[in-house]
Amino acid sequence: MTSFLTDVLTTAGKLEKTNLHEKISEIRKEITRLKYDVKDFMNDNYVEFTSKLVKDQHLVSKGEKLLEEMNILQKRIDDQVKIELSGSTKELKTLSQALKESNVMLQLSNQLLTLHEYIKSVKNNQEEKRYVNAAETLCHMQAILYNSQTDLRDLDIYTAIEEEYLNLYTSFLSETSSLLYERICWTGINDKDAKTITLTVKNEMDDTQDLIQSLYCIDNLSSHLHSFSTTLMDHIISPIINDDCSVYVVNEKIFTVEVLNKKIQPHLLERLSTSLKNDCISRITPTSSVDLKNFAPIVQAINDFQYFLVKIGFITSDQLFLSEYTMNIDKLFIKKICQDLLAKARTIMKKDLHDCIIYEPQARLFGDEPLEFQEDTHDFNELKADKKLSENSFQLPKCQISTSAKETLNLARHILEEACNSWDSCTVQLFYTCRNIFEMYAGLVPEHHRILLETVPHQVAMFHNNCMYLAHHLLTLGHEYRDKLPESLQNLNLTFADQVLVLRDVGSSCLLEHMKYQKDIIVGILSHSDLSALGQTSELHPNTERAMRQCIRQLELLKTVWMDVLPMNIYCRAVGCIMNSMVEDLIIKVISVEDIPADVATELVTLFNVIVKRAPQIFPDNQKIHQHVRKWEKFLELIQILGASLKEIEMRWDNGKGPLAREFTASQKSRQEQAGRVAESSESKSFNRYAIPHHLQQWQTLLPQFRYLPLQYP
Repeated sequence: MTSFLTDVLTTAGKLEKTNLHEKISEIRKEITRLKYDVKDFMNDNYVEFTSKLVKDQHLVSKGEKLLEEMNILQKRIDDQVKIELSGSTKELKTLSQALKESNVMLQLSNQLLTLHEYIKSVKNNQEEKRYVNAAETLCHMQAILYNSQTDLRDLDIYTAIEEEYLNLYTSFLSETSSLLYERICWTGINDKDAKTITLTVKNEMDDTQDLIQSLYCIDNLSSHLHSFSTTLMDHIISPIINDDCSVYVVNEKIFTVEVLNKKIQPHLLERLSTSLKNDCISRITPTSSVDLKNFAPIVQAINDFQYFLVKIGFITSDQLFLSEYTMNIDKLFIKKICQDLLAKARTIMKKDLHDCIIYEPQARLFGDEPLEFQEDTHDFNELKADKKLSENSFQLPKCQISTSAKETLNLARHILEEACNSWDSCTVQLFYTCRNIFEMYAGLVPEHHRILLETVPHQVAMFHNNCMYLAHHLLTLGHEYRDKLPESLQNLNLTFADQVLVLRDVGSSCLLEHMKYQKDIIVGILSHSDLSALGQTSELHPNTERAMRQCIRQLELLKTVWMDVLPMNIYCRAVGCIMNSMVEDLIIKVISVEDIPADVATELVTLFNVIVKRAPQIFPDNQKIHQHVRKWEKFLELIQILGASLKEIEMRWDNGKGPLAREFTASQKSRQEQAGRVAESSESKSFNRYAIPHHLQQWQTLLPQFRYLPLQYP
C-alpha cells in the first residue's frame, strides 16, 4: 500500500512538473510577445511619435491578465517546492528564477504602460482644468521615474519618457503660475516712478484654491509665497511704515484680516520684525533724558500693536519680538545717543581745516594780578627772589585754530552736561563716548586730511594747533565736571589726562614731518647751486645766486602762512630749525672746497650778505635769529673769513680766543693763513664727517622738544 501511494505521488509530481514546464514556457512566450508589442508601442509614441490611440488599452489588459497568471503559477511553484523539496529542488529553483526574470520584464512593461497612461491623464486633466488631478498624476510619474529600486533607467526609451515628463511638468507649472498671477495681480510695482500700488484678487473663475493646491502638490508653492511676501513687504508694508501713505479698500465697507494658517508668516515675519525695529522704532527712540520720560505712551502703543498680531494669529505668544525690543529701551536710548554723538563728531572732524578762528588766552580766574608764592617762614638764606608767576603761566598761547576743533570741544562739553543729568549706567557710557571722540580725532583727522597735511604748510599748522588746543583743555576737562556727576561715579578715575600726550604727539609729529619736508625742499634747491664747483671757475655760477634767492623765498613763504597761525615761540623754533639746515648746508659746501679764487670769494660774500639782510626779517624780532638758528654765528664768521686778509684772520683768531676760534678749528685757521682763502685740511675733513651726521642728528633731538610743547609764552 505504501509503495502504491509512493508511486502515485511520484507520478503526480512528475505530471505537475510537466504542467509547470509547459505553463512557464507558454507564459515566457507570451511575455516576450508582450515585451516586443510594448516596445513597438512605446517607440511609436515616444520615439517615432506615430499616432496609436487604440492598441495601448489592449496591451494594458493583456499585461494585467499575464500578471494574474504569473501570480497563480508562482503559488503553484511554491507549493511544489515544498512537496518535492528533497528531490527536485534544483530544477524547481531554476524554474523559479526563470519566472522571476520574466516577472521583472513584465513589471517593467507594466510600468511603461502605466507611465503612458499617466501622460495621457496629465494632458486630459490639464485641458479640462482639473489642475489638482494633473498635479497628483505628475507626482506619481515622478515617483516611478526616479524610484531607485526600478530598472527603468537601463532601458533605451527611458530618456525619451523622462523628457516627456519634464515637458509636461514645465508646461503645467507655467500654466498654473500664470493663472495664479492673473488671479492675484499687482499693478505699479515695476514702475519706479509709480506712486500708487494696487493688489487685486480675482475670484470670478473660482479656481484659485485649485491652483494653489496643485502648486503645493508639485512642491512649488513656497517660491510663490516667498515672492508674494517680498512684494507685499517692499511695496505695501514698508511704505506704510516709512512713508506718509493713504490706504483704502475699494467697494468694501468692512475690512477684516483673518489668518487661517501660516503659509505666509515664515516668509514675512523676519523681514517685518527687522523693518519695524530698525526703520520704525529705532527712529523714534528718544535722544535726551526729557524725551525718554515721555516715551512710555509710545511703548504702550507698540505693545498694543504686538497684541493685535497675536490676536489675528500672525505670531504666537512666544514670538513677542517687539516686547523684547522695548523692554531694553534704556539700553536702546543710550546706544542711540552714543551712535548719534559719534556720527556727529565724525562729521565735524571731516570739515575743512582752513576754516579758522583766532584763539586767545582767557582772562584769569583768580583776578588780574599774577599768582604769587606764599612767604616761606623758614628762609634762612634771606635771599630775595621774584616769587610771581608769569602772566602767561598755564595759558595756551595765541594762535589760530579750526572751527571744527572748537566744535569738537563744544560737543564734548555737551556730552558731559548730558552725563551729569543721567543715571549711573548711562553716565558711564556717555563719559566713554566723550573719550572716544578725542581718540577718533587723533586717528581720523590725520587720515582724512592726509594729502593736504603732507603738502600744505597752512593745513599742517592748523592741525598742530588743533591738537594742542584740545590737549590743553583735556588737562582740566575731567576735573571741571567731576563734582557735577552722580555721587556714585565721583570716586571713579574719570579723567582725560592720559589723552593729552596722545594729541600732543600726533600734532607735533605732523608738524615735524612737514618741517622735514620743507628742509628736503631747501636741500634739493641747494643741490643745484653749483657751490661744489667754486674752485673750478673764475666767477660765481648763475645757479648759485638763483638757488640762494629761491631758498630765501621758500622761507619767506613759510613766514606768510605760519607767522599769524602758529604760536610765536613754535613759529620761531620751526622756521629757525629749517633755516639752520639751510645755513649749515651752505657752510659745509663752502668749507669743503679746496681752493676758492679771490673774485669768486668776493661774489660769494655779496651773495651771502643778501641772506644776512633778508633772513632775520623772517623772525618777528630780527635778533631772534641768533637764538633759533644755531649755525648763524658760524655763517657770519664764514662771510668774514671769505672777505678777510691774513692779518684780519689772525686778529679774529686772537690766539684761540677770538670769534673765529669759537667757530672754526686751529687746523682750518692755519690753512686759511697759508692760502689766504677758506681751505680744508685733513683735519677739516674730519670736521666734515662729524658735521653731516650732526646735521641729521638735530632732527632726532628736536622731536622730543616739540612733542612736549610748553604751554607758556616765552
